[in-house]
Amino acid sequence: GGCLALQDAGVPVKCSIAGIAMGLVLDTQEFGGDGTPLILSDITGSEDASGDMDFKVAGNDDGITAFQMDVKIGGITSPIMKQALLQARDGRKRILAEMLKCSPSPSKRLSKYAPLIHVMKV
Repeated sequence: GGCLALQDAGVPVKCSIAGIAMGLVLDTQEFGGDGTPLILSDITGSEDASGDMDFKVAGNDDGITAFQMDVKIGGITSPIMKQALLQARDGRKRILAEMLKCSPSPSKRLSKYAPLIHVMKV
């Protein structure tokens, strides 16, 4: 939503950026499971709080621009991390495609409220 709001306000952006919140829940024996990792996409606050990992990923069609992860278990294996990243990429690209339907390209007009940088040499 933030990227669309900036574009709508006339703030120049090079490309659209989208983010997705991923989660991990281990299907533990405590709950009758076999320890299979369940990777969730687009998690809510309650899933974030009760899950074993939350992983936020932001980026454009070309790749990741930022990510943040909290882990509440002993660690994450490489295969779990790979699957979470692949699932996040698919979700991010789907979100970007939906954003494109709303705002096909960054606005060409510059809002009078857009941040500006002025350099003055003394």
